[in-house]
Parts: sequence; C-alpha cells; structure tokens
Amino acid sequence: MMRHNPIRRVASVAVVIMLASMTMLIVPAIVLAHAELVTPTPADKSTVTEPVAEVSGLYSESMKPEGSSLVVKDASGTQVAKGGVDPANDQRMVATPASTLGNGTYTVESTTLAEDGDIAHATWTFTVAVAATPSAVPSAAATAASSAAPTPASATPVATVAPAPSPSADGSTTGSGSDVILPIIVALIALGAGAAYLLTRRNRPTDQT
Repeated sequence: MMRHNPIRRVASVAVVIMLASMTMLIVPAIVLAHAELVTPTPADKSTVTEPVAEVSGLYSESMKPEGSSLVVKDASGTQVAKGGVDPANDQRMVATPASTLGNGTYTVESTTLAEDGDIAHATWTFTVAVAATPSAVPSAAATAASSAAPTPASATPVATVAPAPSPSADGSTTGSGSDVILPIIVALIALGAGAAYLLTRRNRPTDQT
C-alpha cells in the first residue's frame, strides 16, 4: 500500500492557493479595464428646475477620444447635443447643446472606448421642469386692459380755429358772399323807397289857390 508524500501534498496545496490568489488579482483588473460611468450630470432620473446648458459624465478609466461619444436626445428621440472626451480630463465626457435645454425629458447615451480597447455603453435620463415666471401673466393682462380702455373726450381739448379770409388777386382781403350781397340788398331797398316817394309826390294833386 502506497503512502502519499506529505511534502508533495503541501506543495500541491500551495500551488492551488497561489493560482487562486492570482485569479483574484487578475479578474478585478479585467473588469476595471472598461471605462464605466461613475457620475452623470444631471443625475440619472433627476428633475432639474433650471435650463440645462451642459451634460457630462465622469468615468472610471481614461478614454480614447476617437471611439467615445456622449449623445443627448429629447423625448421624441431627436438628437439635441453630441459631445466627447473632455480635452482637459480624459476620464470625463461633455456635450454642450446649441441652446439651453428647456422643459422636457432627455435621454443620454454614452459610449466609451478604454485605453486597452474595451468598449462600454451607458444610458441615463433626466427631466427639465422650469417654473413659469408668475409676474409675466398679470403684466400682460394689465397692458391689454389699459390699451383697451376708452379715452375720455375731455382729456384731449380741440382748438377752434376761425377761418382766415383769403387775399384777392390785387392784395385786398376778400370777404364771404354774404358780405357782398348785403350792401346790394340795402341799396335796392333804398332805391325802391326813393322811387316810391317820387311816385307818391307826382300823383298827389296840386293845391289850387
């Protein structure tokens, strides 16, 4: 009957322990080779009460600019911004929209290419809900009411201007038609009265002596 060598048994156990230790060290290194999303801004599933001017993400590893991207889409799926690796920090990506993001829900799609060539994807969402300015509506209503109110007739005095006589061709002032007709009528009346007086004296009988 063969007996196992105790030294060989101890050596075998030591080899197993060494392999297990190496595995524990290698596996985390393989996992950490991916540039995983660590901190999204705005945060995932958050509600922002101010317009968003920038979307960014902080990652666990350095990324290659040529294979990494950050895309922002609105609720309809339309792309509103696209960015990439921050030149000042290769563990950060940033996307800046042409105009600030207004009210609505947005989806961010992240693609990272780590320095060792591993690719990782991440997605997060956020909502923008900016409250309307309370003073805007009353101000508009007050303006419309003031413009619609009638203006009192007495508020704007109307000046009465007497018509000025127009000068004649010879430089004298020409009056109205009544100023010319009235003297003619008076003259006719005077002539008629004189004619009547003469006729009366002619028809009166001569006194006989």
